[in-house]
Amino acid sequence: MKKSVNKANFMLIPLTIVFIILFIIPFIVLLYYSFLSYKSGQVIPTTPYTIDSYAKFFEDSFYPRVIGRTIGISLLTAVICSVLGYPVAYFISKCRGYAKTILLVVVILPLVAGVMVQTLGLYGMLTSYGPINNALLALGIIKEPIEFLGTASGVIIGLTQGFLPYMILPVMNSIQTIPENVLEAADNLGANGLQRFLRITLPLSKSGVISGFVLVFGCCLNSYTTPLLLGRGKVAVIGTTIYQQAMQVYNWPFASAIAMLLIALVLVVFCITNIAPRKAAKRQEG
Repeated sequence: MKKSVNKANFMLIPLTIVFIILFIIPFIVLLYYSFLSYKSGQVIPTTPYTIDSYAKFFEDSFYPRVIGRTIGISLLTAVICSVLGYPVAYFISKCRGYAKTILLVVVILPLVAGVMVQTLGLYGMLTSYGPINNALLALGIIKEPIEFLGTASGVIIGLTQGFLPYMILPVMNSIQTIPENVLEAADNLGANGLQRFLRITLPLSKSGVISGFVLVFGCCLNSYTTPLLLGRGKVAVIGTTIYQQAMQVYNWPFASAIAMLLIALVLVVFCITNIAPRKAAKRQEG
């Protein structure tokens, strides 16, 4: 028994090394740069160490507004993905054989194609005289083309289309773990389809919804390509602001400080979504 445990621990060493190199060291470097000083025209920041970058973020009202806008867009996108993704996940979980495989491929395929390909395809569809506006004009729903590009609405559409699979897959897995005998028991007790869904399927798949919500929300917070292309530089979010400060202004300390605040925000959301359900479960047990 001890030999198997030691062997398992030994096999974790390469993964631990990779984790330290790819995550821990960059995090330390980012934290270090956030406390360095920046002078106009200077590419590489130097000492003395200072908290001016953090102070600048809160002193200028523009950057807190960017944080608020990013959180708002991320929350709305996560809610839309929850509403759209749950029925799709439920339908796929009930499919069998080749139909289920084909549907899973359709869901996963956009992830394989990459964000850039998806966003560029959606860019062409959302232009003033693209397929979407042309269809709405032909149906008489609108009289003038809708400006999707360069607006928060266009960014939300792009983020929803890009990150919807991150909602569908966790929800589908949680639905599939619900024992069939539980559903059969509900049928035997006289529950109709709606009652069975509301009282059994939905509560037991709540963990998948929460996981998907956190995934979509976190991905939206960090998103850069979609807001840049579909927002046309007019919709400032955290990702585009960090890029602008680091690659255009060369203010690496300030970009690092914003990135550290973003990491802190993600950690707060992660803690809330993990602690709140546990407390609610304890209250119900109590």
